Amino acid sequence: MKQPDKYAVVGNPITHSKSPDIHRLFAQQTRQSITYERLEAPIDGFEEFALGLREAGYRGLNVTIPFKLDAAKLADRLTPRARLAGAVNTLKFDGDAITGDNTDGIGFVRDISQRLKFRIEDSAILVLGAGGGVRGLIGSLLEEKPKWIAVANRTHDRAQELADEFGVLALSFDEVPAEHFDLVINGTATSLSHTTPPIDAETFDDCTLAYDLLYAPAPTPFMQLASRGGARKVSDGLGMLIEQAAESFHLWRGVRPDTTPVFKELRRLLNAEAASEGAAAR
Repeated sequence: MKQPDKYAVVGNPITHSKSPDIHRLFAQQTRQSITYERLEAPIDGFEEFALGLREAGYRGLNVTIPFKLDAAKLADRLTPRARLAGAVNTLKFDGDAITGDNTDGIGFVRDISQRLKFRIEDSAILVLGAGGGVRGLIGSLLEEKPKWIAVANRTHDRAQELADEFGVLALSFDEVPAEHFDLVINGTATSLSHTTPPIDAETFDDCTLAYDLLYAPAPTPFMQLASRGGARKVSDGLGMLIEQAAESFHLWRGVRPDTTPVFKELRRLLNAEAASEGAAAR
């Protein structure tokens, strides 16, 4: 009997990842015979670790923080969107060939345009942060023809570097209140430390959508700040996580899963975990 094809998500840390749940649901839905694991690579040893997995028969990997730039260097071939982003979150092993893709941007665009019904065209967009997660978004957003995109980061030089590369605007945090934004994206790590980026609630005055790339069972500090400031809709990043995973799954398996029931199930699982942790703490 043929063994299931092996896949994994690689990061450091990785224990929090919901990707195994997502790909298990995708495989059940599409009747694909696969296994999918969480694997932690050494901080300074991604290349050796990933090549070892290929030798062990793995067919592909999802790659998360902090290895997206390392994955781009490892790939023999980059898709156009991965080349534009300069970062890779999906590797496909095909014999000796390694294809690197970046599905973050298309996953984000699909989530906000299809599930959240946000129109990107002619919108003003603020992106907070300038790390690898943000790099994957900007190219896909530009393809949707927004009015303009601004990037703000605690280290202004990093924001300026990203702005120069993509042809967008770099702002310092103290310049943000002077502008109007239809979409504000939190790509910083502040929600992981239960803090907010250094912006005022007034940033969200007349904002249509505030979106935190982090996903969580309860509203993140950024989402709470956006709600206080008047954002009409707030969202965490669970939908993006599922949509980018669906694009990776399609690259690997040639079939595209339906993400709607998977989103509902993952939200249910997150809520159940939060309730269980709350009960244990009492």
